[in-house]
Amino acid sequence: MKKITKVFLGILTVFITLIFAFGVWQWNNIVAVYKTVTTTQEQLENEINKNKQALEEELNQKYSTIVRDFSAEDERQIIKGEITVEQAVEKLNDRYKKKKNEKTANDYQTQANAKKIDELIGDKVIELYSLKAYYLGQLGQMEATVKSEYAAMPAEKKNLVGKKELVSKHMGVALGLMNQCDAKVEALIAELETELKKIGGDTSIIRTIKNAYENEKALKKAQYLKLLDE
Repeated sequence: MKKITKVFLGILTVFITLIFAFGVWQWNNIVAVYKTVTTTQEQLENEINKNKQALEEELNQKYSTIVRDFSAEDERQIIKGEITVEQAVEKLNDRYKKKKNEKTANDYQTQANAKKIDELIGDKVIELYSLKAYYLGQLGQMEATVKSEYAAMPAEKKNLVGKKELVSKHMGVALGLMNQCDAKVEALIAELETELKKIGGDTSIIRTIKNAYENEKALKKAQYLKLLDE
């Protein structure tokens, strides 16, 4: 486990204070704080990848148009600005188009609605991945701003108090972005559930997608807090 510095503890203090202020003291926030102080960045990336893989494997058991999500390394590159959100989403869409083109009419002969259900699930999963990528990009831009402002601070202010003030200034925006993402994901999942019911699809997958998203969100928050301490 990485040594916890006083400055890093200051960041955690700001995070905890703000999640109380925003009224978002949810279970994934508790998990995020715990993971931040007990898990290394590498371990977090492994857990994120395992969570993604578990969801993909379950989806692939039922649906044939599922493509892999961004890896933890892909997402780190988005956050760091090493690849743009547009470039990442373009690659994602290319993978999806290729997967859809591999299917033929003969593949769907056994069930009239199979093609509709497959494409509906595939489309919504791609939307979910793209949404996450967009908000990761936004958080990455904010992180770059925080580090730039910190670098420009006078030497005498580069201490626990100074960093806490700086993080406090931007953490509210970060939590706001996370809440926006949550709302859009909830709307997307609700739309998926409604459409599945209309065409007689199995809605049990909804809970699986929600649980995977909540797990990943907690890990992402911990990962983001650690990035601020690099």
